[in-house]
Amino acid sequence: MIRIVLAAASCLLVSAAGAQSTAPRKATLSEDIRFCPSWAEAHERTMASLNNGRRPPGARWKGCVVIKKGNEVEVVASDDQSTEIVYKKKHWFADQGIF
Repeated sequence: MIRIVLAAASCLLVSAAGAQSTAPRKATLSEDIRFCPSWAEAHERTMASLNNGRRPPGARWKGCVVIKKGNEVEVVASDDQSTEIVYKKKHWFADQGIF
């Protein structure tokens, strides 16, 4: 019985959070920007660029893409430290605020 109540409560919380989120908006990139499959990888790559391009020991990078200036993307979330977009039906992250 307790499990059912907890499951129902978590469903209500998730649906309430989803109802308050804003819809993705379209934006055009003003410069070439690297996006990665996760924010953590984007951040590791930025830190590696400060270390002559060497990745941290044990890091396994999945692969990032550089999206060229002028391409239109859907911005899911953006603040001064990160950006999440949808480009060609995939979610991508940057560890910098762009929009």
